[in-house]
Amino acid sequence: RETKMSADGTVIEEYYIKEPVAGNHVELSIDINLQRIAEEEMARLVKDLNENGLNESNMGKDAEAGAVVAMEVKTGRVLVCSSYPTYSLATFYEDYSELQNQQPAPYFNRALHATYPPGSIFKMVTTVAGIDTGSITADTQIVDKGIYTRFADSGYYPRCLLWTSRQMTHGAIDVKQALAVSCNYYFYEVGWLAGIDAIDKVAATLGLGEYTGVEITEYRGRRANPDTKDELYDGYDSQWYGADTVSAAIGQSEHRFTPLQMCNYICALANKGVRHRATFLNRVISADYQSLMWENEPEVVARLNMSEEAYKACIDGMNLATNWSMGTSYGLFYNYPIQVCAKTGTAEHGSGGSDNASFVIFAPAEDPEI
Repeated sequence: RETKMSADGTVIEEYYIKEPVAGNHVELSIDINLQRIAEEEMARLVKDLNENGLNESNMGKDAEAGAVVAMEVKTGRVLVCSSYPTYSLATFYEDYSELQNQQPAPYFNRALHATYPPGSIFKMVTTVAGIDTGSITADTQIVDKGIYTRFADSGYYPRCLLWTSRQMTHGAIDVKQALAVSCNYYFYEVGWLAGIDAIDKVAATLGLGEYTGVEITEYRGRRANPDTKDELYDGYDSQWYGADTVSAAIGQSEHRFTPLQMCNYICALANKGVRHRATFLNRVISADYQSLMWENEPEVVARLNMSEEAYKACIDGMNLATNWSMGTSYGLFYNYPIQVCAKTGTAEHGSGGSDNASFVIFAPAEDPEI
């Protein structure tokens, strides 16, 4: 468009050099109803924790923020990408200055830019590494003794959470049961047997500590391995030890992943090791809605050569977590009409306050969709 103006700024003439053309419509993969539910429920959950704590304790009363991500297992399309606290687009400009200084920051997208230790949701990685290196089978039993003493000579005594909280152990269990009850002791030993190289390879191929490929800025995070430790620390502290491996095996140590990566990882696991590029785009259609201009096709970016035994051990263990009375998610899903696979995570972070909580789930168990 061209505009002619007088010296005093009066518009004399306006005309189009080129007639404007309506643009095409870009259709996102986000499901607006699922997005709304995720945002409302996260806000409700944080408020409930602030007021009541977790199981009528003070744990969780300092909860401030979180994220929810949902994806299609077989395509990589992002259905939900929710970060709390959030803001209203309708009053974005009016609220900008006030929200810019608010803590926790509403403009910080935790789904894409916050990196967290994953905790026990990482244990499926250790399961696959353990079985596919031949370190264990799906039926290998390990006796949980509560306190892991392999590194007693160096004064390192990692413990199973059940021992820490109740002075009890899980006894002799296999890997499926260990996933269901989230036994740290079991995965300390599997991590030691499999080794950090095998664990790191599985984690990377399933997308942890790797870019997901979405069309907007995301953080890569990092995996706990010798290279990462060497980058973060100097001298003696930069060396990798066996104790680092067993800590990494349960999702602690230097692991830091975004919620989007955690979701992409669990999609790849549910998809038998096939990882798709995550995407927010569905298709582009013409301005008059009559023509399909472009459609986003699923793109495979990695394939983990995972054995059927390892896959089934993960699926069965995550399914036990929701269907076995001892499972960590049984209280939520024992009468649920759809068979689901889930894994809880509790991640220490060293910055004071309550632990981080992580949770991954896919359904239906027999033919995963979301």
